[in-house]
Amino acid sequence: MHPDPPDRPSPSEGDIRSAPLALDLVLATALEETDADLGAIAAGERSGYSLVAQRRRGDGGALDPEQLASDTVIVDALGGQAIVCIEDVAGHLRYRHRPSLVDQRVRAVACVPISIGRRVVGALYVARREPRPFGTAELERLQALAPQAVPFIVELRLPGDSSSALDALLGDSPRMADLRRRIEKIGPTDLAVLVTGETGTGKELTAQAVHAASPRWRQPLVALNCAAISGTLLEAELFGCRRGAFTGATVDRVGRIEAAHGSTLFLDEIGDMPLGMQAALLRALQEKEVVRLGENTPRPVDFRVVAASNKDLTAEVAAGRFRDDLLFRLREVTLALPSLSERGEDVLLLARLFMRQCERQLSLPVHTLSEAAERALLAYAWPGNVRELRSTLRRAVVLADALELGPDDLGLADEDGPESSVQRTLPETLAERGDLGDLGRPLDEARDAFVLRYVSAVLERFAGDREATAASLRISIRTLYRLLGNRRPKA
Repeated sequence: MHPDPPDRPSPSEGDIRSAPLALDLVLATALEETDADLGAIAAGERSGYSLVAQRRRGDGGALDPEQLASDTVIVDALGGQAIVCIEDVAGHLRYRHRPSLVDQRVRAVACVPISIGRRVVGALYVARREPRPFGTAELERLQALAPQAVPFIVELRLPGDSSSALDALLGDSPRMADLRRRIEKIGPTDLAVLVTGETGTGKELTAQAVHAASPRWRQPLVALNCAAISGTLLEAELFGCRRGAFTGATVDRVGRIEAAHGSTLFLDEIGDMPLGMQAALLRALQEKEVVRLGENTPRPVDFRVVAASNKDLTAEVAAGRFRDDLLFRLREVTLALPSLSERGEDVLLLARLFMRQCERQLSLPVHTLSEAAERALLAYAWPGNVRELRSTLRRAVVLADALELGPDDLGLADEDGPESSVQRTLPETLAERGDLGDLGRPLDEARDAFVLRYVSAVLERFAGDREATAASLRISIRTLYRLLGNRRPKA
């Protein structure tokens, strides 16, 4: 690795066009806020970790090729999933003889895991050369900075690490944390999986995560949308055909099931598959063999099936449009995906990820979200779920006149969609008794005051129990504190 030019400027928000530069900015901020001399950000991998950012405070980045961070400290933070804080390296039996710490003359170290829910995807490392330990306030600053690195680590890992599909199911909400835990448990098995959820909730991404967590991950996932093809063409797509088997079959063709040998077959919109095809699919699942159209010889095939539907398949069975025996075979495990409106502050994490992806793809400067824009994102109902959120942020980044996005840039207020999730939770009794506050105030101020009164009333109902209040409102504790004006409980 060649050293950077000595006059390389420190990155600013206006020139971040890639994940590495954004991570460098996060690291520079960590060094500044903790008064540390050295720092690094590590991304976890199957075989260990890789450093995705290194920096000395004030010099615009690492200017020499040696590693500035300690392997031992980072591995301990990744493996233990807890903060590593060393007040005195020289007096610590485990760390005092580590070459990287000795060579860099490090006296105090702090390393904070970077997590998605309970899954650790990286670590934020800082070190001092003077004998001054990191205090509680500095560790809290590192913990607050660590989540900002998540979208960029995910973006770096998506192209090359098969485990990153699971990391891409971003979110700190309990539903997403439970989803990732279930995927980690069922991934290594061959259980058939049925993924359910509204349109746009990420069913194919979930199938990719199941595949990535399985021993079949080295082979590409094979996918087929059952609603996009009909009749004989769907049968040929699934089972393959021999040349001349039907009009238009000019060559021998391998079907999707056969192509998934040793891998995973993802059948999207399985509820739209014709009944006749359902019977043929059930036989292939039971016998683990296929017969191409125009042939009589069965071909053995080893594949795992993951199916998805936004329909209620139990109701489809009752209506005679779906086979009950196939449903029993497909739903050995069911993964029910939450709608975006049920995921609280996950919407902000995803919004920033989609912004960064669009900026990188189109070589645009980095954008930020104003507090008003964040409130608008959290209040909107998102009938199109994650797919709608991605489209919204891509449009906003491209069309915005300023680098800070406001509510008008998002265009949510003009949408003729369902009421916002905040509006849907407000009791009708407030409107009935005319509790409207001071009329004539700007709408955003009136809305904030109204939400504060409502959240305060719910908190009072739960006798000050913030966890119960957050659970009732389907928001995170962090969101609750923000809505209450960051008023923390008294000690």
